[in-house]
Amino acid sequence: MYVLTADFEKPDAAEIFTRSLKETGFGVLKNHPVNYQLVKDVFNAWEDFFTLPDTEKNKFLFDKEIHDGFFPMNVSEIAKGNSVKDIKEYYHFYPWGRCPESLREKSLQLFNEMTQLAMTLLGWVEQHTPEDIRKTFSMPLSQMIKDAPRTLLRILHYPPLKGTEEKGAIRAADHEDINLLTLLPAATATGLQVKDVNNHWHEVESDPGTL
Repeated sequence: MYVLTADFEKPDAAEIFTRSLKETGFGVLKNHPVNYQLVKDVFNAWEDFFTLPDTEKNKFLFDKEIHDGFFPMNVSEIAKGNSVKDIKEYYHFYPWGRCPESLREKSLQLFNEMTQLAMTLLGWVEQHTPEDIRKTFSMPLSQMIKDAPRTLLRILHYPPLKGTEEKGAIRAADHEDINLLTLLPAATATGLQVKDVNNHWHEVESDPGTL
């Protein structure tokens, strides 16, 4: 059992992708319709943002009520079952939320492309859901995120280690996402691991262009 790679352009993509989700909670997509150059442009633009002084980044400090904006390392997440914060900072981008104007256009473009793909993938999940479960859905899964105000683009930044980090802290402790589906562009460095239903850990390659 291992994380499967589905070729979006092949007729068996939906079956392979959903089988991998069932066995490992994870799947890899290649030859998908999200523009890879756009992904790189967004990565590079936000990298520049994260290198700004804290005084500049904090102008977009997250709103405690609606959670859009910049989350610095000192308020980073603590994964369930852990006692120390992850070594990361991030930004919650919503189409309706605050964002540096120089970053808005391409971030919104990527958000829209990822959302369109997510609707397709949710359709795949529904297609491969057992009938007795599928008939209880209140609406088609692909429509759940159409114009949904809480769907977001999360930009993660893992800063270089300084040797002063809290004992036991890592960049992202093992965790489960709380949402139904997360689309994750391949990171700029390796390190991602996933655990299957038999509690075995697997490395996930960060092949450029994959999701």
